[in-house]
Amino acid sequence: MLENHAVATDKAPTPTGPFSQAIRAGGFVFTSGQAGRNRETGQLGDARDQMKWALRNIAAILEAAGSSMDRVVKVTLYLKDGVDPAAVNEEYRAHFGEPLPARASVFVSRLKSPEMLVEIEVVATSA
Repeated sequence: MLENHAVATDKAPTPTGPFSQAIRAGGFVFTSGQAGRNRETGQLGDARDQMKWALRNIAAILEAAGSSMDRVVKVTLYLKDGVDPAAVNEEYRAHFGEPLPARASVFVSRLKSPEMLVEIEVVATSA
């Protein structure tokens, strides 16, 4: 039987609902969707800022799970309609090396709050 282990860190936002920051199972780490919220200030910025903070939050969660950004194999981006993909892609490339992870981008009319422009979830291999 596959064992699931919850992953938690105080270096990323605490979940606001009934879910874990991530689950480690079967050699993989599955993160919950991460908003681009600055952990220290709680603020959301523009799409580029939100990408940067969401990816930093994911990096902290992966580190707590014994993984890292260079072990990410799949990324799902949820982007609010109207977000500039060029700004998102530029920040994305700054956080991932070659080979780039597989990726899906989903454009939505609304995320959890009207100010949210970006939410990201990843699957990574664990160490």
